[in-house]
Amino acid sequence: MADPVLLTGATGFVGRAVLAELVARGVPVQAVFRRAPGPNLPGVTWYPADLLTEAGRKAVLDAGPAPRLIHCAWEVEHGAFWTSPANAVWRAASVDLVQGFLTRGGQRVVALGTCAEYDATATGPWDESRPLAPATPYGQAKAALFHDLSALCGPRLVWARLFHLYGPGEDSRRLIPALAAALRQGRPAEVRKAELIRDYASTAHMARCLAGLLDSPAFGALDIGSAEPRSLGDLAGILARHLGRPDLLRLSHRIDPDEPQVMAPRLARLHAALGPLRERPETGLPALLDTSAPD
Repeated sequence: MADPVLLTGATGFVGRAVLAELVARGVPVQAVFRRAPGPNLPGVTWYPADLLTEAGRKAVLDAGPAPRLIHCAWEVEHGAFWTSPANAVWRAASVDLVQGFLTRGGQRVVALGTCAEYDATATGPWDESRPLAPATPYGQAKAALFHDLSALCGPRLVWARLFHLYGPGEDSRRLIPALAAALRQGRPAEVRKAELIRDYASTAHMARCLAGLLDSPAFGALDIGSAEPRSLGDLAGILARHLGRPDLLRLSHRIDPDEPQVMAPRLARLHAALGPLRERPETGLPALLDTSAPD
C-alpha cells in the first residue's frame, strides 16, 4: 500500500481535486478541513483544524503522522487574496507546519506556488529560470515561502508553480464561469482582452501532476500548466461553440502596458519528470460545462 499523505486545504478549489486524484490512486489520505469535512471516501480520514493557529497545526501533526505532505491550504477569496494581509500569516503558518512535519519524520513536501511569483515585465520564456519579482502581496508571500521551504526541506521539496486554473466549485466571478453563465442565460459574453495568450488547465489536470510529482525524484520549483496555451478569445470561443451560442461573443482587446501579452509556461521540467502530460478529454472545458449545473 502507498504511504499515506497529509493533505491540507482538502475541501478547497485545488485541494478537492487533489483528494479525488489520491483516492483514485488508492493512496490513504489524512485530509485537513477548517469549516466542514468533505464526503466519506475510501481511505480518507478527516481532521478538523485551523492551520493558522499553533494549536491547530500541532493537533493535525500529532493526530496522524504521515511521511508525505501536500500543502494546498491558503487564502483564496476571489479578488481579496491578491492583497490580503492573510498572505503573510499563511506564509508564517506554512513554515511552522512544514517544520513540525519534518521534525516528526516527514520525508516529502509538495507545496503550491504561483505564476504570480515571476517578474511579469522580464523578457524571455516563462519557465523556472525567469526572475522572481512578484508585484502583489500574494505573489510576494508565495515567493518568500518558496525560499523558506527550500532552506528547510532541500531536495525533499517540490514547489509547484500553478498557472491559470478552472474547475468545479470555481468562484462564479472568475473568467470561465462568468462567460459560461452569460452564454447560458442568453446574455452577451464579453472578453475585453481577447488577444492575451494564457495557459488554462483544469484542477483535475493539476491534481494529476501534483500526485505524480509526489512519487517522482523531481525537486525544487516546477511550473504546472496544460501545455496548450491559447488566446482568451479562443478560450471563449470554445465555450461559446460548446454551448451553442457563438453569436453572443463580444471580443475586443484593450492594451494594458502592465500586463504581459503571453503568459504560458514551457513545462520542460514537468515533462522531464512525468512525461508529456496533457489535459484529458474528460477534464477539459467541454466536460466541465457538461457536468456543471447552469447558473
